[in-house]
Amino acid sequence: MMSLLKRKKLVTATWLALLASAGLAVAPVWAQDQDADEETAAEEQEEQVDELERVTVTGSLIRRDEFTSASPIQVITADTQVQMGQVDTAEFLQSSSVAAGSTQLNNQFAGFVVEGGTGVNTLSLRGLGAQRTLVVLNNRRPGAAGTRGQVGAFDLNVIPSSIIQRAEILKDGASSIYGSDAVAGVVNVITRRSVDSPELSVRAAVPLEGGGETYDVSGAYGLNFDSGSIVFAGEYQLRESLTVGERDFLRCGRDRITDGEGRWLDRRDRSTLQGTELANCPNLYANTAIDAVFGDRYIPSPDGVTIGLMPGYRPRQNGTFANSPHAFYEDWLNFPFTGSATAINRQERSSFYASSNFDLDFLGGVEWNTEWLATRRETEARGWRQFFPLTGGTTALIPSFQYPGNDTFFSPVPSGIALPVMPYPSNTDVQVDFYYFATGLQGDLNFGNNWTWSLDTSYSYSDGDYTRNSIVASRSGDIQFDPDGPDVNYFDPCFLSGDCMDQLIDAVGANHTGNTIYDQFVLNGIITGDLFDVPAGPVGAALGVEYRTFSIDDQPSQLTLDGDLWGESSAGRTKGDDTVKEIFGEIEVPILAGRPFFEELTFNGSVRSFDYDSSGTDVVWKAGLNWQMTPSLRLRGSKGTSYRSPALFELFLADQTAFAGQLAIDPCIEWGDSSNENIRRNCAAVGIPSDFPGDPISATIVSGGGLGVLEPETSSAETLGFILTPTFVDFSLAVDYFEIEVNDQVSQLGGGSIVGGCYGAPVFPNNFCNLFDRNPGDHPDRPFAITEVRDSYINVNRQFTKGVDTTVRFDHAFATGDLVAEVNATWVLEDVQQLFDPGVADGFETVERVGTIGRPKLVGNSRVAFSSGDLTYTWFTDYVRETSNESLGVNETFTYFGFEGAQRTIEADSAWYHGVSVFYEQPRWTFLLGVRNMFDQNPPRISSGVAARRGEIPLSATQYDLRGRTAYARINFLF
Repeated sequence: MMSLLKRKKLVTATWLALLASAGLAVAPVWAQDQDADEETAAEEQEEQVDELERVTVTGSLIRRDEFTSASPIQVITADTQVQMGQVDTAEFLQSSSVAAGSTQLNNQFAGFVVEGGTGVNTLSLRGLGAQRTLVVLNNRRPGAAGTRGQVGAFDLNVIPSSIIQRAEILKDGASSIYGSDAVAGVVNVITRRSVDSPELSVRAAVPLEGGGETYDVSGAYGLNFDSGSIVFAGEYQLRESLTVGERDFLRCGRDRITDGEGRWLDRRDRSTLQGTELANCPNLYANTAIDAVFGDRYIPSPDGVTIGLMPGYRPRQNGTFANSPHAFYEDWLNFPFTGSATAINRQERSSFYASSNFDLDFLGGVEWNTEWLATRRETEARGWRQFFPLTGGTTALIPSFQYPGNDTFFSPVPSGIALPVMPYPSNTDVQVDFYYFATGLQGDLNFGNNWTWSLDTSYSYSDGDYTRNSIVASRSGDIQFDPDGPDVNYFDPCFLSGDCMDQLIDAVGANHTGNTIYDQFVLNGIITGDLFDVPAGPVGAALGVEYRTFSIDDQPSQLTLDGDLWGESSAGRTKGDDTVKEIFGEIEVPILAGRPFFEELTFNGSVRSFDYDSSGTDVVWKAGLNWQMTPSLRLRGSKGTSYRSPALFELFLADQTAFAGQLAIDPCIEWGDSSNENIRRNCAAVGIPSDFPGDPISATIVSGGGLGVLEPETSSAETLGFILTPTFVDFSLAVDYFEIEVNDQVSQLGGGSIVGGCYGAPVFPNNFCNLFDRNPGDHPDRPFAITEVRDSYINVNRQFTKGVDTTVRFDHAFATGDLVAEVNATWVLEDVQQLFDPGVADGFETVERVGTIGRPKLVGNSRVAFSSGDLTYTWFTDYVRETSNESLGVNETFTYFGFEGAQRTIEADSAWYHGVSVFYEQPRWTFLLGVRNMFDQNPPRISSGVAARRGEIPLSATQYDLRGRTAYARINFLF
């Protein structure tokens, strides 16, 4: 039965739809050529205003005559980005210098569970997390979209790139203006308001090595009236997958290790694929049967000689480089079919956008605008995993033999319990339907100076299905051999090698689907105008209220709810809602004007009060100064606080399970060798032997929401900068220092921190010891094994970052044409995360992340464009400084299979990508042709154990290009 809240939302949305049906409007395909600076944005916005004759600047509520702000703002135009070959909204926002210095969730995380689900594209400014970056559409807040229980951030996939005119990035905290989540900054995506002629655009981007192609078709149609405009736009986009087999750096997982003198120590070619092009490229451990007690392994015999009872198999040679002619990993196989796993998801998207703007003269000059947005996204991720059911009985009797002629290897009597290891597909399909409707009225107030009012409301609804193919635990025989189980012989080479994949899937597999609903309703009203005049000008003010309610309902599949999935996490239903009521205000006071060194000095202040059902009340504020010293020099600075209420998934996430190896979480393993006295004392106190080797079976990690425990995050932000615009040259320079600190950050400790917090603290036992279970020493099968760790969301961490943003621009009209050159760069001076650790004096362990892999100290992009006649030539670059994980404690030298002094590659080299394009413009059509990554630069390769990898490249370093040299073209028609 529909809840009262749902019925109210439905009734409200129905009335809004009826009101808006009189006039729909849609944004057009691409903005006209415009420069990414404040002056051009001001001109653009001033052309769009009507009788109100004032503009609203991103980051402010007050309408004003000039496009100026005390806070730094970066403007990115759609035409500029498309000429540089960027094909969608996520790509050109994630590649901006303020975002490119940290990991961005995009389509490169196939096979991994991420917040928002497979295929989500979110934006994290300053590396502070997507949930701390607010994205608004034409100054309105659309809701989140995605799948699974951890939906909370806005998904950039829902905005079709064909409607975007520009994006304005506010680079400091702005909770006092926009509310919760605006901790790291705000991105205001702005669409055009009219289309003069019908448009059709066809575009393609094709990597020259194949894989990862993108194709899209978009169109727009507009109607213009004396009193307003209506526009419709649609877009279809297909992004083909890039598979790991299509790039050598993705296909192979070699160790990047040298002997200390520059010679590579990659594993020797002793695998069963010896002599083939796939040799020495391990990608999946399978086609093996393991004695579960003694560890003896049977692998395919390279020469076909059978040793033992498995035809075509023989015992593995457990040697090393030091004492055997055989490599340690002779049984690491490279399965050709694993090349079909996706490194970049396949994604198909269809979008429709409509908007209208009308002057309702019969209501005294009221302006009415509406927006409609509907998007369907379909994402496919393909991968492979291991299946190793624990079996017993006669079929598991694999007699082990001493290898002929080698006295080094001795095999004990077989145990009769075995693990056959075989490949199994791991696929995910996602479909997300997103709907958004917004409408608003604004007009003049009949009192005071320039007073206006606005009333806006919006509703967004995300409906996502996520489907996986999984192994059903109850049909897998993973506890012991079941004669009534599936008719599958796990020790048959056909199953071990993957040749009988269809039969295996039929016997133990199932497709199962979960569903996630996320919706949001917003209503706000604002009045703004001039309070009174002072000698330097009018004092502006704004006052507003906002009501917002939002909910999540994630219903996993029944198999997931029942915990009947082999080797996968289980999850419960995540369901909850929250409501916030806010009142906010802003004032702008001109202090001085028209005096020497004080062309204009203005103070801006804002405040906002929150009342959340979930987390209570709080107040945030912000203050800034904007000082135009001379016509050529402007100084600006701001300081303020922000607030983030815990996201719905952080509050209501139902218990989910995952797995972690004992070695990764248990500090009591071989504690006799530990130098930490707390660990030595506390592990001994519970009777764990000093040489405890650890348990071979992973521990279960249970995570969930923190309702009733979590407190809101608080943060502070400061900026200080200047803008230099000399009058004698067409040049500008903007430099801004930023500093942001987040306190009481909502996070999870992680299994290792919880167990380590128990045994590593001077006080024992402590509260951490209550968050996990360890078997007693007399347990019959797994003495002292950690079985479960409970890791829910809590307020635990701090983050602090500071750095400098720089924008340099030269724009000059020569006799032969117009030249534009610009550089945007972000230099991070400090990027600190403090993790709660009771074993440290102040309770926190400080981790400096700046310069580590995935978080470069310096990123930047540049563009040089020359226009002459009908042609525009563009050269553009993206730069990523080198990074290193040395500071994370990875050993530089170690012993590697008998070689002393081996060195692991812990550095990711710098990357400098170049591209060129030519744009040809005619009155009724245009044509664009270009190349990205012109020199075909590959991502840097690192060794295992340094950072999470896919193949040989760092997984989380999304700054690097996986596709390689890519040609792109676009043709646009005006009818």
